[in-house]
Order: sequence, then C-alpha cells, then structure tokens
Amino acid sequence: MSLSIHNASAEEADRLWAVVRSDRLFRGLEAFRRYRDRHPWHVRVAHRGEAVLLGRWKSHLDVLAIRGLWASDKNTAAFIDDAFAQAKKHGFGRVLSPLLPEALLKPYLAAGMTIAQQVVAIQGRPGMVPASGSPVGVVVREGSAADIPAVAQVDAASFEGLWGWGEPDLRDFLTNERLAVAEAKDGTVLGYTLANVNRGAATLTRLAVAPQARKCGIGQALLGEAVAWAAECGAVTVALCTQVENSASRRLYAASGLTELEERYAFAIGDVEKGAEL
Repeated sequence: MSLSIHNASAEEADRLWAVVRSDRLFRGLEAFRRYRDRHPWHVRVAHRGEAVLLGRWKSHLDVLAIRGLWASDKNTAAFIDDAFAQAKKHGFGRVLSPLLPEALLKPYLAAGMTIAQQVVAIQGRPGMVPASGSPVGVVVREGSAADIPAVAQVDAASFEGLWGWGEPDLRDFLTNERLAVAEAKDGTVLGYTLANVNRGAATLTRLAVAPQARKCGIGQALLGEAVAWAAECGAVTVALCTQVENSASRRLYAASGLTELEERYAFAIGDVEKGAEL
C-alpha cells in the first residue's frame, strides 16, 4: 500500500510544532503558522504524523529545499519522491536535501541526488572567542533593513551558485536574525554577520567580508562582535557551518578558539526531471 501524503491542515501542522521547534527552524509557533498559511503545500504529512517541510532555497534560484523530514526509514523515500513531485508541480528545476551527516544522505542518493557541497560543522562557547577591536577606520555596528542593498552587494561578491543570497532572502532573515555590519568611515559596508540565539544556543548564520577588505582583521572583528552579542543574549554555545574548501574561514574560526567536528555534513541535490523518471 503506497503512502498517502497530503498538505497539512492547520491542526496537523500545529501537531508538528514540537519537532519543528527542536530543529530551530522558526522563532515561534506563530511564525510557523504564517509559513504554512502562506504556502500550504510547504508542509506535507502522512496519516501517521510523518512529515516533510519544504521551501524555496533562494529567491533567485529554481531550487526547492527539503528543510526538514521526519519519517520512518521505510517511508523516507516516499517523502523524497513527493518533494520531487511538488517541485515539478510548482515549477522548480531542482530539489535540495537538508544539511545532514553524510551517512544519513543514503536515501537521497538512492533517489538519484548527488552531493552538492561538503560542509564543516564548527562549535564552541562564547568565552572561547577573544574580543577583537575593529581595524582603524572601520566600525562594527548593528544593521537594519536600510543596509540590505549594500549587504547584498557584499554577499554577491563573496558567494556564488547555491550559496549567494539576494535582497529578498536577506530581508526575510531580518525577521529572525540579528544583522551587524562592518562600515568604513565613508559609509561603505565592508562585511556583515547574521546571527540568532535560541534557547541558549547561538548560530552564526553568515559571516562575509568584501574581497577588497579581507586580511585586515574585519572578519575577526565581526566574529567577535557577533559572539559578544550572543553571550549578552544568554548563549552558552555557538555553532556555525562553512564549506570544506573555504580554508580562509576555517583558519579564522580555528584561530578564534572554535572547534571543527570530525563528522562531515553535506547537501545533496537532484534534477527534478531525472528524479521524476526514477
């Protein structure tokens, strides 16, 4: 008997809140409800309460992300297939897995997806990161929506492909994330961070420095400021991820006292047409 997967009703979505909350995907239940109400097909469930959470990966890409999948081993493949079907129905060209330990990506690879990016998970405690002053002529301050156009320019110069964020993505982050920018005397934004604190755990979602402003201490200043803010908010741990090949970022975090986990994580990605043929 095939698994029947359907859009979650408001009541079914509310029953998922405990697992969604544990993965820190939304700031609160109301934010999750708004997400489901805006696009009901983004929350798909089966009769046993198993579920998948979907959403556009980036505003400018045709990638549908599986943001979370909570199902038994025997039903995981059915939810992955359903994600491909929803992607095709709604005009997406590719499907991206959640960020998972590589060993847990087997069902996604079996569905025809391939490794898109290997990622290093990094963690530590706020007290491990030393305070760092800003370089001469640079101020690190809290950002606002008015900074988004300049921040988007830094992001575009720093990331490409799956990893770049456009202005709509950055504006969305402001609902749950705290923005800080490194600014030159003339008002030029040279770098930025996005961070959040949830139940004592801080996540550094993004740290970027414009290429022309690197290797002068701005990255260290941004990191120190973000971690200090997190500590003031009650964070007792700090975590982040970066690409395996991003050696400059990895050196920065290691020099700041943060530790890389041995277990490697990765995203898998698949073409919708190829997935539909499996």
